Amino acid sequence: MQPTLDDLRTVPHDDVLAEAQKRTGRVLDPARGHYSSFNGSVGFETEAGTWLRLAWCRPERLSSAAWIGIEASVAVHGVPRPEWFAGSQWHDPARGVVWRVDEMSLAASPSISPTGSIDRDPELPPTWWAELRDALVVLAGHSTERVCLSQDHLAGRIREVYGDQVDTTVTEWACAHGDIGWANLTGPELNVLDWESWGMAPVGYDAACLWSASLPVPALASRVLAEFADVLGTRAGRLARLMLCANVERVHRRTGKTTPLTGLAQAAATDLLESLT
Repeated sequence: MQPTLDDLRTVPHDDVLAEAQKRTGRVLDPARGHYSSFNGSVGFETEAGTWLRLAWCRPERLSSAAWIGIEASVAVHGVPRPEWFAGSQWHDPARGVVWRVDEMSLAASPSISPTGSIDRDPELPPTWWAELRDALVVLAGHSTERVCLSQDHLAGRIREVYGDQVDTTVTEWACAHGDIGWANLTGPELNVLDWESWGMAPVGYDAACLWSASLPVPALASRVLAEFADVLGTRAGRLARLMLCANVERVHRRTGKTTPLTGLAQAAATDLLESLT
């Protein structure tokens, strides 16, 4: 494994953990971290029964909206999620990054898939699905100036992969979490995690993200389509799904590598393109 900050397990970072403890006044066990292998974040349960999340960003790529997403999310009510308590940031010139550590309440249940990938139906009860539907409805009704997914980004990604086959104009917008997937949902008790990216997006975008993440398990993807048919069946919801298919195909074309999502996204895109023209 090539050492990289994208996976902190591969690089020394004891000094960073020490600084995080100093700034929060909490004690963590370095051997019990929950590390991401792709975005450079790590979480720890503390001696106080809270959760510390550590993340970094290159200053030249720092998005002010995403960087304050967690604390800005305290304005959202009626969605089950950990309570944010405090955060701290500092510059690390040796590594060329800015770090931030956030302390929040500990979710009662674990992530359904810590890696975000899924290969079987998690068999969640009907009450869980109902709670998620209700939560996303509440969130969609929240008013914000934050932007999660813009018209330009959606249109650009779809045109890049599929050309000008469809009109990509979105006329229905709503507030969204922006990263609804199996890593950011807990069960059997529902909590919605990681609020960096929330803001306005096409109606149905959150459900579309969950559908895309569920494609490797056809029955689960069908369940998502059925549970969120009211938004995924709209033109905005279909455009959101098509953009997510475009993201998968874009990676395939750029790397030449096939993933479990590649063929499934290609087949779904064919159907979506037909329904949108």
